[in-house]
Amino acid sequence: MKILVADDSMLMRDIIKESLLETFSGAEVFEAGNGKDVQKILLKEKVDIVLCDWEMPEMSGIEVLKWVRSTPDLATLPFIMVTGTTDKEHVVECIKSGVTDYAVKPVTPDMLCNKISKALKIKVQ
Repeated sequence: MKILVADDSMLMRDIIKESLLETFSGAEVFEAGNGKDVQKILLKEKVDIVLCDWEMPEMSGIEVLKWVRSTPDLATLPFIMVTGTTDKEHVVECIKSGVTDYAVKPVTPDMLCNKISKALKIKVQ
């Protein structure tokens, strides 16, 4: 399994990556610190799912989501928005833009892994 974790906080990326590798042994985790890097990775690598923070420099998570959904080869890619925002308008915008799921920080490893498993229709050991 190939997972792209996008967050401008290196600490948050490290925490998420560690919990993913504990649950999904053998997973390959790609990291991006901003939206432009997400684009570069997605154009080069075939990933199974994207976990993306809303608040990022250069290109926000919602801009990345809209780009993914408008890119034919990526349009059906599972995409989970991971954000500290509980603002109703953000949630509605994500849903309208085609988000697969939405997770509010702080996220627990179990919550995140369950959302990934649900999005990919796999069982967590």
